[in-house]
Amino acid sequence: MKVMKLGKNIALLLLAGLCQSHAQSNEKKPNIVWIVAEDMSPDLACYGSKVVKTPYIDKLASKGMKFTQAHVTAPACSPSRTSLATGVFQTTLGAHHMRYSKELKPKLLEGIRTLPDLLQQEGYNTGNVRSVKGLGTGKDDWQFKAPSSWDAKKWDELTKKQPFFCQINLGNTHRAFSKYSNSKIKESNITLPPYYPNTRILREDWACYLNDVQKVDSQVGKILQAIKEKGLSENTIVVFLSDHGRPMLRGKNWLYDSGTRIPLIVYIPKNLDQPALYSASTSSEQLLSTIDLVAETASIAGVKTPEWMQGRTFLTKGSKAREYIFTAIDRVGGVDTRSRAIRSKKFKYIHNLKRPGSVMSCSTAYRKSNHPAYHVLNLLDQKGELNALQKQLVTRMPAEELYDLVNDPFETNNLIGKDDYKQVYNELQGELQKWLKTSKDKGLSEDSRQLKQHFINYKKSTDKLKKAAVEHMENKVKKSLESRK
Repeated sequence: MKVMKLGKNIALLLLAGLCQSHAQSNEKKPNIVWIVAEDMSPDLACYGSKVVKTPYIDKLASKGMKFTQAHVTAPACSPSRTSLATGVFQTTLGAHHMRYSKELKPKLLEGIRTLPDLLQQEGYNTGNVRSVKGLGTGKDDWQFKAPSSWDAKKWDELTKKQPFFCQINLGNTHRAFSKYSNSKIKESNITLPPYYPNTRILREDWACYLNDVQKVDSQVGKILQAIKEKGLSENTIVVFLSDHGRPMLRGKNWLYDSGTRIPLIVYIPKNLDQPALYSASTSSEQLLSTIDLVAETASIAGVKTPEWMQGRTFLTKGSKAREYIFTAIDRVGGVDTRSRAIRSKKFKYIHNLKRPGSVMSCSTAYRKSNHPAYHVLNLLDQKGELNALQKQLVTRMPAEELYDLVNDPFETNNLIGKDDYKQVYNELQGELQKWLKTSKDKGLSEDSRQLKQHFINYKKSTDKLKKAAVEHMENKVKKSLESRK
């Protein structure tokens, strides 16, 4: 009996030691906060904007590491967030469309787990927070079937247990924007991309978007203050990013940089163990995909990158820089589209596997009801008042596109068929085909009859629901154009 009791005591002591060791290791792990803006390109002062004032994000960038070539895997919220949840391309998961019905969402592939799941196994308390000084939308928008992976929804609940990982979603830069009369940025200070008609109503629309960028900045300031008030500033890593590019025609839902390129800032306090390739107060031009942020976050938390994860670390010792990034877009509501793209530092190749129409005609009822640009282009095209660049938006999209991003940052001069770029074309087209195969792109397969019918029904219902709003926006644009001097 004494031997058994002694053995039991030793076991308890060993268990206590292991628990104490685990607690100590957890104490050394940093807290990690993702601040995720919606629908925002790098339209920030620290990225070169001369119009906006974004002091809080700028300060975060000045202390941290700013990445100038970070891109999402898809320029729409749900497929992009699907890859952000897993570190796996949405096309690999078969969760590539936007707005599946609840019943038609695919199951998460066997063996693949969400980032919060992985971090929970390392002792992290996880949260999709809705209550940081009244901020946080709680948006997930994952396009696969999976139970909620989060431990907490409230800031106070999350921070009671450390280490913690959370995302805080900020929705201001998603349409609808603040009203024109409330905009602090004057439309007269706006310079539109060359493919937009230079009209007052479009400048006002752009000014409202940038005004909401400034609101997001003030919200970031409040979140940083909340972290400070909890005494967590010295052991909390802060990441600022967006789920995709700006919500403008030829931005969101499109594979141009205006739809895929996002701000990405990583700040790691000085007293924390810093990854070998992290360099405070610097800017990096390396190509990054948001699935890489998943891999790096997991690594910082102590998780070895799983074999199934397609993201790669970029701050950890031994990380290899990307030569290319890949992006994809499939069905968006009632628009049946399918495009894939590859981007190097200098060039981009886009393959439009489905060509349902022009950029403008590939507009959902939601877009027609919220985007004045749709109606401006339509009305001016009817009058024959669009120039050559603007006319591209109402002309059927080409099957293939190739752009020199250094000399043509707005991606308007398609180099397909140019002899001088044949080698570039062959390289990028070949690499894209390799990726489609190695990533097991499920978006290339024919959709099921049920899925097709779902999106047909979706289009009918949203067209009906948004009919009055579309007519209202069209009349508003007509009135604005008629008042032009």
